[in-house]
Amino acid sequence: MALLAEIFLLVTAAAGVLGSVEVSLPEQVDAEVTHSVTIPCTHTITGSHGNVMVEWFVLNKNGDRERIAYKDQTSSVVDPGTGFTDRVSVDGDFGLTISPVLLQDEQSFLCQVIAGAAGSHEGKTELKVYDSPEQPEVTSNLAILSVTEQLPSEIGSCTSRNGYPAPSVVWYKDGAPLDTITTHHRHMYMTPRVVKETSGLYTVSSQLYLKLEKKDKDSEFWCQVRYRGVGGEERRLDSERFTISLHYHTEHMTFNLASNTDIKEGEDVRMKCEADGFPQPEYILYRVVGEEEQELETSKDGWFMLKHVRRNDSGTYRCEALDFDAPEDVELRKDISIFVHYLQPPELTTKSPLTVQLGQDVEVSCSSHGSATPKIIWRKGKDHLSHSGTLSLRKVGYKSSGTYVCEASVPSVRGLVRTRQLKVLVEGKPSMETGRLEVTVGREGDRVTLTCTSSGHPSPKIAWSVDKQPVVSSSDQAVVSKVSLPVTAALVQTGVSCNASNKYGWSQRHFRLSVVPPTTETPVTSGVDSIRKAGSQESGGGGVVVVVVVVICVLLLLLVLGLLFCLHKRGKLHCGKSEKKDTVNTEVRNDDIVVEMKSGQSAETSGLLGVNMEKGPRPDRR
Repeated sequence: MALLAEIFLLVTAAAGVLGSVEVSLPEQVDAEVTHSVTIPCTHTITGSHGNVMVEWFVLNKNGDRERIAYKDQTSSVVDPGTGFTDRVSVDGDFGLTISPVLLQDEQSFLCQVIAGAAGSHEGKTELKVYDSPEQPEVTSNLAILSVTEQLPSEIGSCTSRNGYPAPSVVWYKDGAPLDTITTHHRHMYMTPRVVKETSGLYTVSSQLYLKLEKKDKDSEFWCQVRYRGVGGEERRLDSERFTISLHYHTEHMTFNLASNTDIKEGEDVRMKCEADGFPQPEYILYRVVGEEEQELETSKDGWFMLKHVRRNDSGTYRCEALDFDAPEDVELRKDISIFVHYLQPPELTTKSPLTVQLGQDVEVSCSSHGSATPKIIWRKGKDHLSHSGTLSLRKVGYKSSGTYVCEASVPSVRGLVRTRQLKVLVEGKPSMETGRLEVTVGREGDRVTLTCTSSGHPSPKIAWSVDKQPVVSSSDQAVVSKVSLPVTAALVQTGVSCNASNKYGWSQRHFRLSVVPPTTETPVTSGVDSIRKAGSQESGGGGVVVVVVVVICVLLLLLVLGLLFCLHKRGKLHCGKSEKKDTVNTEVRNDDIVVEMKSGQSAETSGLLGVNMEKGPRPDRR
């Protein structure tokens, strides 16, 4: 076919037909391995031309060209036996498509266009192939490094495989890139390495060496691989981050109390000794007495504890850090002083329990001493009774019995408090609690519950006048006894009594019982009926009230009779006449009012009482 093309060119040249062909290719075409790429072949034909054909060639390292495909107006052919067979094709615009792109495809390509009488022309381009490297892997130095090393120590290594072209490695420390120094240096340097694998891809690696300082103890390191992609864009891949184990000597040391500075007798005292070296040195705790050091204990973490300190544990304590790498000018011994506050339990002028007779006076003193002058108060429950240290009780009653507390405290030291209790027992005959003594029920047989509460010491026993089983409860102050019983006529007459007694005497309480039916609504009654009802009430405290009511009713009746008499005399009230009889027994019924009239009463009086004399007297119904 190449021979035919040359003959075709010679023939068209001999014909002397005028025309021209122009071919244009980009200077470089980028492609990624395993992807597809199309190399364009832009061409221009002027003048007369016949059949147009394009041929694609590659140039090997020796400069020899090898055709890999061609296309004319009737067919498209891929040359067999080349490295591109089955991977290339020529499209309608004469562009060459390669799929997939291989690493060895990075070479020069020629596009030649033959246009008959117009002639021919060719263009050249370079195919640039890229392959992304793998994620970089780091290996940190697991050894314990030291700031005392005179030369830079190896920090770690970084490796990235199968990249094309060969990528570069940049080291980072605490977020900032380190200068790439590939020659040995007394502070820092890197040793890069590039290996071309048999596949043609590159593996790159780098080791980082650094002169360490104490500030590097918490530093983070990682590496970054940088490489070029299609279009010349720079891409980056970061490795995992890592830290190092660094030994460094102590520069500063502290020794402090880890517990409350107000130390109270009996508490535990925690102390913390700490040096800023790594690893932590061993520590020794001493107690300083004059010019002597008394070794107490050793610790690997710097924590010390004095258990249940006493007042004689006050003094100076010293901690020493055993860091043999520290310079001589570093202070490795620190002192602290502690003071143990104390307070003696209060002492009383009498023993507990204290037994006194009912009505006596009581006076008890309380005292204490400590590292500071204590404040002393007496209290019972929440009530403060004295701030002088002396408890005074005058004419004690049973309510004075109970537990009293003497409290000694040092206000300047929070929580430094001591107490002593005094139990007071008041002895005497029982006292009975007062209360309602009259109990009323609505009907006979109703049940009532009666309660007796008695105070005294020794604790009184309560007996009832009725044969009922009581419910008894007691406390430090009183005994409570309750009985439940029905109200009977006999109990209304006798009442119910309870009796409280102990070895000093007795006291009694008597309950009066009564039955009063519940009142219901009744019709309005006359004054006479009211008088009768008032007269049926029991005399006693209400007798005076009854007399007053009777007097008021009689006066009202006389007032009414006088008014009626006056009206009759003036002729405004007509009364009939009737025969006089020696004895007149007449009942005048007005509802429940009954008035009995006897002889000797005048007709006027009869008229006033409402007797109709004209019609004659009513027949005697008796």
